[in-house]
Amino acid sequence: MRKGRVLAIMMAVLMVVTLLPSMVFASAAPSGALDGTLKIKGNAAVGITLSADYSKVKPEGITDDLVDFSWSLKDGDLLTEVSTDKTYKIDETALGLPIVLKITGKSDKGISGELTAETYEVSATEEEAKALAEQKKAEEKTVGKTEDADAASDVASESSETVENENTEISEEGNESEAQTGDTEENSTPGTDSEASDENSDTDAATGDNAVVEVNGDSENNENAEAAQEETSESTAETNSSEKNTDAVQVDGNSDQQGNENKTEELTYSAEVTTDDGSGVLNFGTVEEGYTEIPEAQYVSITNTGTGDLNFKSISPKNFMVQDINDQPLKSGETVTAWAKPREELPVGEYKDPITYETEEGVQVSFEADFTVKAAEKKSEEKKDSSSESDDNGNQKGKFKLSVDNPDLSFETLTEGYEETETLTVTIKNDGTETVTLVQPDSDYFDITPVTSVETEGNIQIAAEDEQMFTVQPKEGLPAKEEPYADELKFSAEEDENTVVTVNAQITVKAAAEEKVSVSTDPSEKDFGSLEQGYDAAPDAVTITVTNTGNVAVRLAQPEANSYVVGKLSAEVVNPGESATFTIQPKLELPAGDYSGKIYIKDLDGTELDSVEVFFGVTEPEPVYDLSISPDSVEFGTSAEGYKNAPDAQTVTVTNTGNTNITLQQPESKYYTVGSFSTTELAAGASATFSVQPKSGLTKGEYLEDITVENSANVELYVNAHFSVTKKNDDNNDTAENLTGIKKPSDIKDLPNGTEKSQKALKLPSTVKITTTKGEKEASVKWDVKGCSYNPSSSDRQTFNVKGTVTLPDGVKNPDKISTVIAVSVTVNGYTGSKAKESDNKITGIDANGKYDTNSKITFTAVGAGMNNESPKKGDTRFLPASWKITETRTWDAAPYTATFRVSKPGQYTLKVTFTEQKYDGSKWSDIGSSTESQVTFTVSQAAALTATPSPAVTGANKKSAVQTGDSTPIMTFVIILVIAAVCIGGVLVYRKKKK
Repeated sequence: MRKGRVLAIMMAVLMVVTLLPSMVFASAAPSGALDGTLKIKGNAAVGITLSADYSKVKPEGITDDLVDFSWSLKDGDLLTEVSTDKTYKIDETALGLPIVLKITGKSDKGISGELTAETYEVSATEEEAKALAEQKKAEEKTVGKTEDADAASDVASESSETVENENTEISEEGNESEAQTGDTEENSTPGTDSEASDENSDTDAATGDNAVVEVNGDSENNENAEAAQEETSESTAETNSSEKNTDAVQVDGNSDQQGNENKTEELTYSAEVTTDDGSGVLNFGTVEEGYTEIPEAQYVSITNTGTGDLNFKSISPKNFMVQDINDQPLKSGETVTAWAKPREELPVGEYKDPITYETEEGVQVSFEADFTVKAAEKKSEEKKDSSSESDDNGNQKGKFKLSVDNPDLSFETLTEGYEETETLTVTIKNDGTETVTLVQPDSDYFDITPVTSVETEGNIQIAAEDEQMFTVQPKEGLPAKEEPYADELKFSAEEDENTVVTVNAQITVKAAAEEKVSVSTDPSEKDFGSLEQGYDAAPDAVTITVTNTGNVAVRLAQPEANSYVVGKLSAEVVNPGESATFTIQPKLELPAGDYSGKIYIKDLDGTELDSVEVFFGVTEPEPVYDLSISPDSVEFGTSAEGYKNAPDAQTVTVTNTGNTNITLQQPESKYYTVGSFSTTELAAGASATFSVQPKSGLTKGEYLEDITVENSANVELYVNAHFSVTKKNDDNNDTAENLTGIKKPSDIKDLPNGTEKSQKALKLPSTVKITTTKGEKEASVKWDVKGCSYNPSSSDRQTFNVKGTVTLPDGVKNPDKISTVIAVSVTVNGYTGSKAKESDNKITGIDANGKYDTNSKITFTAVGAGMNNESPKKGDTRFLPASWKITETRTWDAAPYTATFRVSKPGQYTLKVTFTEQKYDGSKWSDIGSSTESQVTFTVSQAAALTATPSPAVTGANKKSAVQTGDSTPIMTFVIILVIAAVCIGGVLVYRKKKK
């Protein structure tokens, strides 16, 4: 027996294990088309991180991993995508624009379709975002619904209540009876629990302060359905008669029977509402009927006191406006504040309305709103007209009655010391049957004068149905005071003291304002930047506007400045509120220095009224050391040995072509007499001269010499001198050919910057001309290019000498030992910069005249000409993408110059990209103040509507397909265990039968 029990326990354990997959596979992974309402979590404020809220998205169970995201800024019809992450942190670029979230189902996860959600305009702070949300909701809320709308709402609520009573299974705590649905599962309406409720009805089947309701997902039978409905109806009546502030709801979708000891921990749903004074009542006071101003809103606080999230429904009480709190679920322990206030134009009555908020979980919280509209007090009846009466003899007496056309006179405010006053008129009419003698009123504040009149002994008489006009104006010299001067001007009939009409007149006299002399300048400061000394164009002038912000006219003196050109004032006299203008521009040829300061605005008396702060600097130029010599060679011809007169001296000029002073040293020569410099201190642009002449007594020979001019800047500078001396009696025979001289090659000028350092690139000749006793010949020359000072990587202008050695042709002798070393001057121009072309600016990623639909995400890239210049030199230019525009302008701060957008409205659009031109100054790129624009036109059409694909019905053809559950648990293992358990149980039964 003991063995049998052990074996039975083992078999039971195996059976329980085999049942585990039923729970694992009971919940299928969501699939199908997206539907319902997508929401965005988080307030639309800078710095806040937003995420998706799937609480009202179908199918249920949607998570971030099942959809793709697209966060965009909405600017009119333009949607600019800013992120495809699951969340989006708002930055300042979104300020003032709504944010649109679009989710698209992942087809490989079994989800199709798409949903969108949109925030209000992004605010700077979270507090401003909350205030904006409340304001928008208040504007969207329908104020003063019509009775038909209320009736329609009641009908809808009753209809929903009926559905709930028919389909929701409700039982009181501790009650064993359960009410089951009367419909089959195929006919049940999804979402009945959350939708079938009415804001003004309490349908919880519970009583007491803290009712508990269990909603079970399983139903066993239909025997008690009618009894449960009757019980629910009775409970509803009790709840309506005694409303409470706190309910609790427990939801358990897996409860099979009462008293289940293995039941999982249940979430509780409850809330409480409080008012500022703790009374639970918002008292809005009393107003008279016909009120036009609604009392200010008052607030209640609602706290989630349960453990589960609460999702509040929208409500719309009949006599009060309230704030919906259905933006997002209220989490456990959180508190939300909501406002309430009476509606407009409520009829006379006393309103003590319970306001009830209800959640989709069944929780209800209530507070009372009190408001009284009383009947308007009846105005005292006008004095009865003096009607016809009968005298003692029964004769009818006359009727006296006066009326006035303008009973209230309100004059424009005067300033103390006024000289002219406003005149108003009133007309008194005799509406009686008898002529009346009008008694004119007296006033301490007003003069009353008849326009025309019929006088009798100084009094004005008005016949029946006639009228008399009077002018009324304030008296002169009324002093200023805070309260207005008011008087009742009573016109009466001398014949009947009860016949009176009253005119109410009032005038305010304010104190004369103190004189205020004040002006303002716009702009109040201007930075002209800085320029290098020697600049030939001053910065552009700026216009300054001077506005009279005082209350008296001012006479302005012409502004002056030492370092600026100040334009003439457009007006000398400026009245209050008016303006005058003048211009400011830095002067030309200012030496290096800082010229920042203030230009004062003064009146003719020299009083300083305001100033304009200006900034401008002139920088020292980079020192440039350069000299030129002219001529760079002097030729003295040929003389016979023993010459008595040396060739005439020639003058050589040295010029400072740099921008810095240079000191020259006196040149020296072995074969030539060099005269003294005219000056040795050369300022920029200045010149000095010296003379060169062959010395006397030179013997036969060729005297080719570079006369070097040393200087403080170490600039290489020399003049090439040549003189030939022959023998008197030439012993050479007619067949001898001797060298008599070498002709210097011409200077090489204007070579392009960066020219290669080679003989060919520098255009150095391969031969030079020589003179011999038999004439001229060509001789080859070898140039020392490597030894010259030329730097091909420099961007500056360079002038340098290249020395060469002449090789004499065969048969040419050099008995006089003439120097065969020559030099040539070469000039390479400075770098002028590579200029980018506007036509090379491009917009890629979007097709010109392309066609897209409203679902298309368009991504483009702006490519500026010259942006690929990775090794720029001074003077290079490029175009940098700065901004783009379709409906509104968007800017780029840095690379990459790419943007993604969608257009929600069909039509033809033009994308425009602005490129800013920049120049490289040797160290950085700087804007030069010019820009250009490129554009692409494209067409957007309406995208085809998305249709959801229904899940296929289970048929014989597809019933073998596995159901997608989202769980990867290997089911085959459990199947094997189940088979083994069944075999074991069968074996035990057979064994026991045989044993018996």
